[in-house]
Amino acid sequence: MTYEKALKCAIEEIGRRDGMLLLAHATGQNSAYILLHPQEELPPGSNFLQSIKRRKTGEPLQYILGEWEFCGHIINTDPRALIPRPETELLVEEALKFLSARGWGNVLDMCTGSGCIAAAVARAGHSVTAADISPDALSLARENGAGLDITFVQSDLFAGITGKFDAIISNPPYITTQEMEGLAPTVRDHEPHMALHGGNDGMDIYRKLVPESLNYLKPGGALFLEIGPLAVAYILEETGFADVKIRQDYAGIDRIVYGVNNNV
Repeated sequence: MTYEKALKCAIEEIGRRDGMLLLAHATGQNSAYILLHPQEELPPGSNFLQSIKRRKTGEPLQYILGEWEFCGHIINTDPRALIPRPETELLVEEALKFLSARGWGNVLDMCTGSGCIAAAVARAGHSVTAADISPDALSLARENGAGLDITFVQSDLFAGITGKFDAIISNPPYITTQEMEGLAPTVRDHEPHMALHGGNDGMDIYRKLVPESLNYLKPGGALFLEIGPLAVAYILEETGFADVKIRQDYAGIDRIVYGVNNNV
């Protein structure tokens, strides 16, 4: 099958964007090359048509490709962990700004999932401990953190954590029970529910994580959270965090909250 016929087939079935990404992955060529060489044949053994079928049934593109970009680097993606979102890059940005301004570098990534946050922070020169309750997620995180200064710990929140950190970063589950029912099938039927569902009001993990984090932050250290419910900011304030700030995502939704541990 030629590139031209393959692309036409993909566009008819799943649209141009996804079709081109899958074709580029199958051929190892970029979109410009594909468009400039329409009569070139797909490589022998290509699984391109099977990939189209998988995408058409609703399987996430990132799982089919097996990789995705996060903070400028390619990471492995599969059903062992949640697919990294652009909003989470904002979480990393805020944490790195804080660390850079202070020259600190001992970080805990709680609920690490794919390890995308831990890998991005470690690439910026910081020492990271990455924790998750899921052994499957940790196995993927180890792949994405290979060769970096990351220690991986299987832990139910802080149960297996020791020491104190300059920053704690977390993107915990925060989808409410009602929201889970309305999720797009590509998310609901394929991504791990453990990494999505935050209880009836989406706050289950935050109620435990926020107060306990004070015991693991150095004085002046900060907690950075991706949030669903805005009420998480009030938990930080009530717990005793100072300088609590909120950052909106690209859609103008309150998405990142962070505060400083002023306890001596």
